[in-house]
Amino acid sequence: MIPLATIKAANATLSTRLPSPICVFLGGTTGIGYFTLQKLVASTVSPKVYYIGRTPSNAEVVQKRLEEINPKGTYIFVQCDILVIKNINKACEEILQKEKEINLLWLSAGMFRIGHPDTPDGLNFMAAISYFSHMKFVINLLPLLKASAANGHFSRVIRILAGGMEWGMNPNDLEMSKSYFFTSRLHHVTSTTVALDYLAKENPEISFIHASAGSVKTEGQDMPGVFGFLVRTVLWVAGRWILIPADESGERNLFNATSEIYPASKNAEEVIALLGGEGKGEGEEVAVGLDGVKGSGCYTIHANGTAKSGKKVLLEYRETGFREKFWEHTLSVYKRIEESYEQEAGTA
Repeated sequence: MIPLATIKAANATLSTRLPSPICVFLGGTTGIGYFTLQKLVASTVSPKVYYIGRTPSNAEVVQKRLEEINPKGTYIFVQCDILVIKNINKACEEILQKEKEINLLWLSAGMFRIGHPDTPDGLNFMAAISYFSHMKFVINLLPLLKASAANGHFSRVIRILAGGMEWGMNPNDLEMSKSYFFTSRLHHVTSTTVALDYLAKENPEISFIHASAGSVKTEGQDMPGVFGFLVRTVLWVAGRWILIPADESGERNLFNATSEIYPASKNAEEVIALLGGEGKGEGEEVAVGLDGVKGSGCYTIHANGTAKSGKKVLLEYRETGFREKFWEHTLSVYKRIEESYEQEAGTA
């Protein structure tokens, strides 16, 4: 695990290294995203943040807190129910109309529901909330991330789910429409990494991260039903040993979101030369990407902060071309949904 002192020291450099970042936070109103957003605002000089959420009442609390931490920042709430693709398009369009570039796209929104009906777009609930909603934000905001990189500025996408825990996908049910909660979640952990790996290949000027936040006390653990009761019971018994404090979670995830040790592949040689090579402490030299190569642009980060690499299944997906086929499938799902909107508009 990267020492917390190393992480705090790196975060302390943000006031000079990234003083005025333009960021989009999906999942910044509660939980891990909120912890991280507070640390970002405290560590930078004049940040501009679009934070996306469902509930205006939560946003009022967040807005007040961010302004207390750093009154020099600009904080803009964008209301969006991310289970519906057209809502995502609308939210992204608002940002695209206002900004020429963004430096960071943070993705950590999530809800736990077992036996939930399909979304209005006809997607399996877990597929929508874990994968398709987040990737739609990436696709829509990619022009602003690319513009940032083209201007020589920091540009990163980070998805918080379960990086380093990829076990494979079901090729016969890519949307997991016929699968149970746990198998669906494992599938979308892998699909997230596969998609980010593809995007890193196509956009070498941007760094992409799939990280696991570990066990942190959040509202997401207050899920209803028997499963929620079991989760809370386990955490009540073992929480003191396995739960990461909110403050530490914010520091560690801010490090993942902004650290120089996870460069875009296009900038890897330059960053390696800048930071130095062997003999440095953990968290101080350029990390290996999921392919085992230093600075290769797509990183899976375990909850302990260690970059994982060499997962056989991920390398097989590269070698067989499945990575590209899966991305084509992802785009086809969005096309199907957006064509249905056009048909509805035509009959209205």
